[in-house]
Amino acid sequence: MCILLIRALGWLAVNRSVVGQSVLVSLLWGLSLLALPRLCQHPLGVQGLLLVSYLISSLVLLTYRWYTRPKDLNQQCSCIRGKILRAERLRFERILSAFSILALGFILVNLEICPLEWARLRSISSMLIAAFAGGIYTLESLHLIWVNKRLQHEVWIPVMNDKQQIIGRVPMTTPRSGQGRLPVVRLITTTEHMVYLEQAERITLPSTSGYDTPFIAWLTEGCQPEQVAQELIDLRFCGIRRAHPRFLLHYHETLDGQPLSVYLFSVEIEDPRLLLIDCLPTKGKWWPIEHVTPRLSERDFAPYLRSELPYLEQTVLLAHRLRSSSQP
Repeated sequence: MCILLIRALGWLAVNRSVVGQSVLVSLLWGLSLLALPRLCQHPLGVQGLLLVSYLISSLVLLTYRWYTRPKDLNQQCSCIRGKILRAERLRFERILSAFSILALGFILVNLEICPLEWARLRSISSMLIAAFAGGIYTLESLHLIWVNKRLQHEVWIPVMNDKQQIIGRVPMTTPRSGQGRLPVVRLITTTEHMVYLEQAERITLPSTSGYDTPFIAWLTEGCQPEQVAQELIDLRFCGIRRAHPRFLLHYHETLDGQPLSVYLFSVEIEDPRLLLIDCLPTKGKWWPIEHVTPRLSERDFAPYLRSELPYLEQTVLLAHRLRSSSQP
């Protein structure tokens, strides 16, 4: 009935290993109570059989994991969330196993030293074991629930290979991966022959030191690059929400040892003064493109711009100059 209830509530799929071990412990404990009725005469004996059953189930589970482990390291799960939860569950199991061994030693000492006349002392020992076991199990269970809830609210960044295939993910709180590239969305604002740049205040990825476009964000899980670029426009340009980003270029970059997959977009503004009505105050200025291009090798400018501005000059700004020259 308990298994059917757990399955009906949907807990079986989420905690399959925990439920399976609990069922095995219950079966072993029931068989041991039937096979050793003399030990059931006192709560200490019943508790000892339960602890032994748990240790046996832990050995069975350890053997099963050993034989079913992936032989190839590339077949192992690269999901950070799965690794964290697995590590927390293993830590929980190690704590319970250590407690079971210590509690068994305490029970053996009580049964060996305390005579039958000291039944009250044995009862107190039994209550202490139950209280400690319940406290440890409750605290560790609450810790697992807290870790799981926090991971569910975490924002994830997909990890991609050079072919733009997702091979894993990392949390936004620690955006680092040695397995592939992390996707970045960048938006460059242009008007006439100028680009808008600000002095970066943060030097943590995906931002970098030096003058750069302030419109930069991670491409998070479940989002498209065009969607992120549009959100960057809507966040800053309150007065011109109808402006839409234009995809320009996709290229690879490496900053601070982290490989990146960069999606570059642009948005053109008719008048530079329109940027002054954005939601956040402007902290930069409009730079003539001919003043920036010769200085890209300097540290005053972000490394991204070395790949972006030459392409931008040959596409968007060139098209703008051609349109301007064709007008009477």
